[in-house]
Amino acid sequence: MDLARYAAKYDPTEAFAQLSDPDPAVRLVGAKWVAKHAHGEVNRFTEVWLKDVATTDRLLPLLADPDPLVVEQLAGAANMIVARYRKDDRFVAPAVALLRSARPNTRVRAAMLLTNFDDPALADVLLPLLTDPDKTVRAVVAAEVGRPAAGWPPGHQERVRRAALDRLGDRVVEVRCNAASLLVVVGQAGDVAVVKAGLKEVKGVNYRQDYRESIKLLDARFAVGKRAASGADAAG
Repeated sequence: MDLARYAAKYDPTEAFAQLSDPDPAVRLVGAKWVAKHAHGEVNRFTEVWLKDVATTDRLLPLLADPDPLVVEQLAGAANMIVARYRKDDRFVAPAVALLRSARPNTRVRAAMLLTNFDDPALADVLLPLLTDPDKTVRAVVAAEVGRPAAGWPPGHQERVRRAALDRLGDRVVEVRCNAASLLVVVGQAGDVAVVKAGLKEVKGVNYRQDYRESIKLLDARFAVGKRAASGADAAG
């Protein structure tokens, strides 16, 4: 293998130059290149620049680029960089701003970026997305918000729980399934019956399998609590 030629394939120099070009079409080419490698399999050549704080410094202002396609590509790249390397909280403010985008895919990528951060205050901007007019936004947020919500205070978890229960009635089956999965994280014992009752409305083999798995996990979670309580009563 010609190592020099292989390394050149992953050299970001040209793409970084394109990101500062006045032509939005050229910036988009650079943004797509960066996003492709941020989402791709990491190797020793890409890891060097993806984890470099200088790359973060370069991408941050471009999350306010006038071209929404450039922004969309780089929001996805930023999510991967934050998830894999560094939870740089400088991404939070621009990601929150992007939640107001008219483009659903931009809102999805901004929301995914924000779910890498544990700040409970983010519930204020993430939970409204569970009623977003776009079904993909609702589904992705229901799937992803459980990660930070697992560490949120009880009051914030209760807000997530109520929102998840509401989404069990969503018109989109994927959203309902993701809401059931979210309740595995933030639900209460009384929610098990509610989730089970919703199974009859879930159509499609794969969706029903996912939904049943959530029921199984909910049952297991609260069965442990019941056994512990029974053991304590017997000991008393």
